[in-house]
Amino acid sequence: MAGTADLTLYKDTLLILGTAGVVVPALNRLKVSPVLGYLIAGALLSPKALGLLAASFPAASWLAISSPEQVAKLAELGVVFLLFLIGLELSFERLVALRRLVFGLGASQVIVSASLIAAGAMLLGLQPTSAVVIGLALSLSSTAIVVEHLSGQKRLSTTTGRASFSILLFQDLAVVPILFLLGVLDPKAGGSIATGMATAFAQAFVALASIVLVGRYLLQPLFRFVAGTGNHDMFIATTLFVAVGTSFATAAAGLS
Repeated sequence: MAGTADLTLYKDTLLILGTAGVVVPALNRLKVSPVLGYLIAGALLSPKALGLLAASFPAASWLAISSPEQVAKLAELGVVFLLFLIGLELSFERLVALRRLVFGLGASQVIVSASLIAAGAMLLGLQPTSAVVIGLALSLSSTAIVVEHLSGQKRLSTTTGRASFSILLFQDLAVVPILFLLGVLDPKAGGSIATGMATAFAQAFVALASIVLVGRYLLQPLFRFVAGTGNHDMFIATTLFVAVGTSFATAAAGLS
């Protein structure tokens, strides 16, 4: 049984690597976006696509993902490193330089979109709390998809690319207060929406400030020390430790 489980995990991993190394590049030659290629390949390799053929054609099971739960764990780790890479592209100085776009354009997009969607949800008969949650959720977009698309078109450095990146950056920052807000809006927690939002933003400010201070005064000296050793493997190991450790710490604190 253990051997079968390990074989299934290896098979699913090989399918993912094959998709990344063969299928998506082939679709890219056909002028298909890599993001769209991954979505198409994932839909085809799912248990509800090729997996349904396994009952009639057992060989088809080798071309379908058998354990979506295991793949989901790999996907979560991939998201961690994606967000870490985005963080590497962003310094406090760059954030200050883009402050008008990030906190002006980005904040306007989230607030206006969330408000309109929440208002529409209430018109459809939803309770205010549910409408606010839906509005906040649908006001966000996928950083992975948009950044990959802009990068593939070499548009990240253009005016449109900087504006898009600024909006995405604010959305990523807004996730922190939104997560706090979801906890405050829990019916079991009680209290009004206004009080909940004020509390959420205050908690989010403290959390973000802590992350910035730790990154500036602890991680920077740590990476300078590791880089001074000249050991490339140690630097990679430290980077992995920081990325996974930070995600673990935020998860332990009740965040994403």
